[in-house]
Amino acid sequence: MRILILLLCCLFLFGSCSKEYQIRHKEDKIIGAWEFDKVFYKKDHALFRDDITHEYRHDIIEFFPDYSAIYDDYSLETIFDGEWRLIVDDDYYYDEGSDLEFFIDAMFYDFLYGEDFSLFGSIDRLNRNKLHLEAHDRRGKFTFKLRRL
Repeated sequence: MRILILLLCCLFLFGSCSKEYQIRHKEDKIIGAWEFDKVFYKKDHALFRDDITHEYRHDIIEFFPDYSAIYDDYSLETIFDGEWRLIVDDDYYYDEGSDLEFFIDAMFYDFLYGEDFSLFGSIDRLNRNKLHLEAHDRRGKFTFKLRRL
């Protein structure tokens, strides 16, 4: 009987740490409404980063379980429909032997001007109340700090 209980515990531990479990767990944490709390931009080779929070003030992203999303742009008074997905860097996991590296890829459709926009960044921190992302463009790096509504 003890051996059976030990085997069941081992199966539970190994199964709960699987890659698929970790992906589902992250997706469950992402689902919900998030408001931009702080946004920074650091140009390549710059010494300091710029606080550009004012450009995103009161903007909200909401992620839904069906992988759809909306972006509520406060300054434009417009809501953009979109979709999102979670991406896992397998190479990081197998090469480094540590935790998986997660990325969020969200695409929003601009029906006003026909200029769709996206948010693609690595998830640096994710818990019940905070989501921190890093995203790069051709000239530098964005740091997004969002808080759950």
